[in-house]
Amino acid sequence: MAGGVASVYIINRNGSLIYNQDFLGGAPQLSSNDKIRLTSTFHGISAIAAQISPVQRSGGALGFLQPSGICALDADTFRLQCFHTPTGMKFLAVVLLPVVDCDALLRQTYALYSDYVLKNPFYEQDMPVRCELFDREMTRLFADQGVPPHK
Repeated sequence: MAGGVASVYIINRNGSLIYNQDFLGGAPQLSSNDKIRLTSTFHGISAIAAQISPVQRSGGALGFLQPSGICALDADTFRLQCFHTPTGMKFLAVVLLPVVDCDALLRQTYALYSDYVLKNPFYEQDMPVRCELFDREMTRLFADQGVPPHK
């Protein structure tokens, strides 16, 4: 199987899964409970890692913009890569081998989330994302990357 982004998850500041989408059909699919367990565990471990990290964030007025916690976790067959937002949300990608850095892709996902979800007058903060336009733009973003969505 060719590498690429297998899945994208959005985790709110409380550690709850609010959005997920799978992209590679040949990759093993997780059940809904496994996805919730994966994201909440990652949130907790990332918070602990931020507290016990020997590397301190630089101070100053913009120190809060530096990510805290786990940015990437590499395994033998995949990578979990995370983009931390200043508001505490996490955009998490499961990337299969050969591993490529997808930080720019996660930043674009955050921009789409800001444009299509947060500006939706019917969306309530920290609730699951149910927005057709966001789904369509996510599909377009990953199709541009050569990753067809998995239905």
